[in-house]
Amino acid sequence: MVGLEEFKSVFGKELEEVELNLEQLFDPEIDINRMYKNEGSRVDARKYISYKSGRGDTKIFDKTTIEKNDEKLKGVEVTFLVSKCRRIFNFEYSIAMLSALLVSLHILNEHDIKTSVHTFCDIKNSKDTVDIYNLKSAEEDYTAEKEGEVFSALCKNWHGDSIPEYQVLSNCERYFSPDAQTKIIVLLSDFRGQRAKTYIEDELASFDTRRMKEAVLKNQDKNYVFLGVGLGSRYIAEHVFHDSLQITADNFYSMPNLIGAEIARLVQIHHSLRQ
Repeated sequence: MVGLEEFKSVFGKELEEVELNLEQLFDPEIDINRMYKNEGSRVDARKYISYKSGRGDTKIFDKTTIEKNDEKLKGVEVTFLVSKCRRIFNFEYSIAMLSALLVSLHILNEHDIKTSVHTFCDIKNSKDTVDIYNLKSAEEDYTAEKEGEVFSALCKNWHGDSIPEYQVLSNCERYFSPDAQTKIIVLLSDFRGQRAKTYIEDELASFDTRRMKEAVLKNQDKNYVFLGVGLGSRYIAEHVFHDSLQITADNFYSMPNLIGAEIARLVQIHHSLRQ
C-alpha cells in the first residue's frame, strides 16, 4: 500500500548510495568522497548533486562525461527477468529487489543503456501456463511515469505459481532491440522449477534444472550473457550460470549493490570484447 514517492522517502539514502556506487563502477576513476561509520559506509553526495544540477566542479566527474559522450556503451542492453511467484515472496526480498531494479534502471538509463523488465509466473496456478509480463521494453524510455508503472507492477499480484525457468529462455531475442550487441540477461528466481524438491541434490539433478542449464549454455553460444541471481537458501544458481549471485537472509540488504556491481563488471568485460 506504499506509493513510489513514499518508498523513496523511506529508502532514499540507500538508493542514493547504490546510485553513486554504480556510477563509480562504470568509471572507477571518479572521485567520490565517503564518510565511514561503525555500521557501514555513507556517501557524501553533495558534489554529485551539484554536478547533476549543473553547479560545482565538473572536473571531478569529467570521466563520466567522457564515458557518456563518446558512445563507448552503445549497443549494450540489459534485460531483467523476474520470477514473480508466491513461493519466493517476502517483504525483505521485495524491498531489496525493488531497490535493485529501480536504481539499476535509472543508472543504466543515465548511460543510455537500453533496458527491459519482464516478470514470469503461472498467474492462475493452472500448472500448464507460462505468463510473461512486459513491464518495460528496450525501446521505451525510462521516464518518471515508466518508473511508477514498474514499481506498481512489482508491488502487487504475487499469488501466481512458479514455472520452470528454462521456459522463459526460449526466443531470448524478443527481450532485446534489433540494435543490441552486448545482450545481458539478469534472471532473478529461486531456480527450483515448478515443483521444488526436498533436497538440493535432487533439485540439481531434476529435469527442470537440467533443462535450464541446457538453455543457458545454448543461449551463451548465441552471445547472450547471463547473471543468475538466486533468491533464498538453495545455492542452485552457481551450478547453472557462469556468473551468479546468491541473495539470502544474510545479505539481502546488499542486493542492490551486489547486482549493480555485477552488471557493471559484465558490461566492462563483454562489451569491451566486442569493441
